[in-house]
Amino acid sequence: MPHTKPNTNAKDRLDEARIEEIERLTKDVFDQSPTRVAFPGGAHRAAFVAEISNELYVLAKREREADAQLEAIVLKTLSPCGHVPKFIARSGRWLIQECLSGARVPVTMNNQTKMSARVELLESSITSLLIIRDFAHQENLQHRVPKIGAKPDWLARRVGNMATISQKLDIPLPQIDPHFLQAAYQSKHQDFVKWDSRPGNALKYNDKIYWFDWEDCGRRNALDDFICLMMDEWTMIDFPNEEKLIEQYLPKFAGGMSTGQAYTYFPIASLIQIAFRLRLAIKYKMQEGKWWDREKCLAGDKVGVTPPEVTRLLNRAIRLTNGSVGCNERIKDCRVWIDNIAKKLELHLSE
Repeated sequence: MPHTKPNTNAKDRLDEARIEEIERLTKDVFDQSPTRVAFPGGAHRAAFVAEISNELYVLAKREREADAQLEAIVLKTLSPCGHVPKFIARSGRWLIQECLSGARVPVTMNNQTKMSARVELLESSITSLLIIRDFAHQENLQHRVPKIGAKPDWLARRVGNMATISQKLDIPLPQIDPHFLQAAYQSKHQDFVKWDSRPGNALKYNDKIYWFDWEDCGRRNALDDFICLMMDEWTMIDFPNEEKLIEQYLPKFAGGMSTGQAYTYFPIASLIQIAFRLRLAIKYKMQEGKWWDREKCLAGDKVGVTPPEVTRLLNRAIRLTNGSVGCNERIKDCRVWIDNIAKKLELHLSE
């Protein structure tokens, strides 16, 4: 079967089993073999682009068949809103959708030399999430997806990222009660959420933002989508503009919360999200004993295991503890913990 040969290392090369799997899949769905196959994220990933009858399609394998089934329902339901790829077919754990030729939002944002262009791109991403949420509610989709974060062990794992970071870097634990964080992070809201709404899961195509990878979507607090996007290491905007966007859009994502409740929830949930991204970056840096190449991270949609991106996360965490965004006195004591992370990683913070 023809395919583009990745020019990376041995772990990215196709083996016979993978070739046979692709052949079986495309024959099952399209009744023909692809004329070309490409692996934008590397051949080790369970996703590829196939050309069939001069049309390009994305074929992605999910961990469970139930995940693929859920994503198929979501794509079919959301397709009319114009901000998701069109659903083509599902075959077991495989999901097939249209291939959009745009660039991922972090790559597009990184290529902008003017901050105003970055802010405009981010604002388009924010408003597209609002459009999707409103359309999903119009179609009652929030009641056809599973609830996210309903179990205590899930909350404990999310909050536990702070302890994991402390252990890996051999620094004191943050001076904040994890039981308080778990209680504050609980959500009884019934909003439809993409959940993994980081900018790497969005692309700009024909001046519109499209969101993909919907297997983790569910029912929770709409504010979580806003937080995931704004607090990601690849969301590359300066603080004054970040603050303006938060002030403008946080109330629109509040859902069933009052504005006051939203401003209390925001810094806590944001700090937990930042800790999650930090834990991944620190884990991979320690595994390889070095920072990763930034351009490769951008091109391959990888965690930002780079000094600029980790510094960005830490600076955001400082602003949260300072009360610059939101108002929750209970997280102020995390400032020392953030400084200790920066010292261990030899990073210079702006505040």
